[in-house]
Amino acid sequence: MRTKSSLELAEAEAMAAGCRRTAKRLGARVAIAVVDDSGALIHFQRLDGARAHTVDLAIRKAKTASMLGVPTRALELLAKQGSLQSGEALALAGGVSVIVDGDCAGAIGVSGAATDIDDEIANAGLAAFSAVEHPRSSGA
Repeated sequence: MRTKSSLELAEAEAMAAGCRRTAKRLGARVAIAVVDDSGALIHFQRLDGARAHTVDLAIRKAKTASMLGVPTRALELLAKQGSLQSGEALALAGGVSVIVDGDCAGAIGVSGAATDIDDEIANAGLAAFSAVEHPRSSGA
C-alpha cells in the first residue's frame, strides 16, 4: 500500500502567513487559499481591501494547481500560446503546487493583484512551507 502526503492545517496556516507577509510588503490586497491534495479548501484568508471576486479566483487557482500538480503560471503561458484546451482549469498565474516526495500534497492560490504579483506571493507561501519542520513523511 502507498501513503500519499496531504497538507495539514498548521502547514496551511504557515503558508498563508508567508503569503500575507509578502502581500503586505508589496501593498497587495489579495485573497489566499490553501487546498489539500484532493483540492479541498483547508485555509482561506481575504486581506483587507481585497475585492469580492478574488475569493473565487484564489480558490480556483489553488484547486487547479492541486488537481494538475503544476503551477498555474505554466497554464497561463500555454493559454497565451493557444496550446491549452478550455475546461475547469484556471490558466492564470498565482497557483502553486506543494510537491512532497514526488506527489502533490496540496496547493496555494492567490488572487487580487497582477498575476506576476499573485505568483510571487504564492511562491512566498511555498517558501514558508519549505521552512516548516514536517513531523510526518509519506510512505510511513
